[in-house]
Amino acid sequence: MKTIEIQTDNEEILEAFKKLAMVLKVNFSEKEIIKKDSNPSPSSDPYFDHPKNLAEIDAGIADLNEGRIVKLDRNERKKLLQ
Repeated sequence: MKTIEIQTDNEEILEAFKKLAMVLKVNFSEKEIIKKDSNPSPSSDPYFDHPKNLAEIDAGIADLNEGRIVKLDRNERKKLLQ
């Protein structure tokens, strides 16, 4: 068995290939490819590919910038964790 991979953002081309696959009665599958340049991680960590994770990071940064975060030094953290 062999496979063919087609990469395009053009919906018309994708639909044409889907129709061709159906006419020829061959299996096909689709997968979304996330562009690496959209991932802010230098190592392309997949954690950063998920919009929910990025939204939580943005919310944390907003909390920090708006003073809703309490910063503790090492000794304060140590006291809280004892």
